[in-house]
Amino acid sequence: MDAFSMRTKAKAIAPAHDALSVPEAQALEGILARFQSSRRPAIRRLAQTSHRVADLAVTYPAALYALASRHGSPKRRAQALGLIEAGAQLRDVAAALDLPLWLRRLPPEAFTGKLGAFPRSDIFGRRIANHLPTGSEHSAFWLQSVLFGTRAADETFALWLAQQRVFLDPGNPEELFGLIAAYAAISAGPPSRAKSLIVVPWRPEMALDTAVCAAKSWFNRMRLVIQLPDGALTDPWLAAGDARGYDFVPLLDESTILAEASAMQNCADQYADRLARDKCRLFSIRRRGVRIATLEIGPHPREAGVLAIAQLKARHNLPATAEVWQAAHTWLGTQKDLKRATIGARPDRPLDTDVWKRLLADYRSRKNGAPWLPEHASKETLTSVENGIGELARRAGITSWLFT
Repeated sequence: MDAFSMRTKAKAIAPAHDALSVPEAQALEGILARFQSSRRPAIRRLAQTSHRVADLAVTYPAALYALASRHGSPKRRAQALGLIEAGAQLRDVAAALDLPLWLRRLPPEAFTGKLGAFPRSDIFGRRIANHLPTGSEHSAFWLQSVLFGTRAADETFALWLAQQRVFLDPGNPEELFGLIAAYAAISAGPPSRAKSLIVVPWRPEMALDTAVCAAKSWFNRMRLVIQLPDGALTDPWLAAGDARGYDFVPLLDESTILAEASAMQNCADQYADRLARDKCRLFSIRRRGVRIATLEIGPHPREAGVLAIAQLKARHNLPATAEVWQAAHTWLGTQKDLKRATIGARPDRPLDTDVWKRLLADYRSRKNGAPWLPEHASKETLTSVENGIGELARRAGITSWLFT
């Protein structure tokens, strides 16, 4: 412990002192130099007014930063300064500044910009102590992310987020956590169209990789709804038909694809962008009305412009039987033309911005407009959302096909 910090107490403001010795003054300056550079002059001036105020640099950096950055009303700041000079308990100073006491555990580096609203519940205060950042160099990003998690979802999500090991590199919380926070909030929210598209709801016991993949899957399902409404795709490439007692039914819009994914418990609902860009087509294979398998038709791996079976999976993405494979090849053999010159031509299929707005309307109404999610759906804005959740997956070491 350095000479300056020895003069402080853990939970109370130290009594007044005589002038600091040279070592103590140097120790104090070293601590003050750790605050945000733009606030440092004001913090130095404030620390020079009183030894008790200066002691906050060690006992409660958040309070010193709040005073120097003019957090709260002048009346409350004056009240806090009076309590400090009177040697009051830190909890009383925190209450006067409208700050939670758990902030006293964070280093000077944690505080940047304007202080916002902090989680204040007793449960949060007790639990967050176990998840504080281990290094001061990434404490600011950690704190910004926790505050964003509270704002974009709730304290439960913020606590969960605080535990994750994704803060070593700096980042923008809104870009990195915007989608997963919305996913968590909507999971816990009232019934809505957006909530109905969530397959695995968020819960605080979730592992990070599970939550990130579930959020991305939910985003892909929303993309399906806005990208492939009824009539968006009219060309199935191959004719519907039957072979060996099996029916082959094209899946061309969000309602039929969502129904297939739900019934077959597979990932057909993740194909919106590939379908919209003419990378593939999907077919439901049925027998006497019962869904048996899902078929993906795509470009032949070696013959340019020729269509071929890309995937054929039974329920739960299990291998299809040999009988189903034979039926699929028989059906393929009945097609008049397997040549297609425009595979992957990326036709211009606009996204339905009105549907996007309706999907997120309830969430936005509860979260002050949720500006961290794009207001309009476009290729550029959705790519930005994908980049954010993709970067989170990279930090978490997630290698799921959802991010390939």
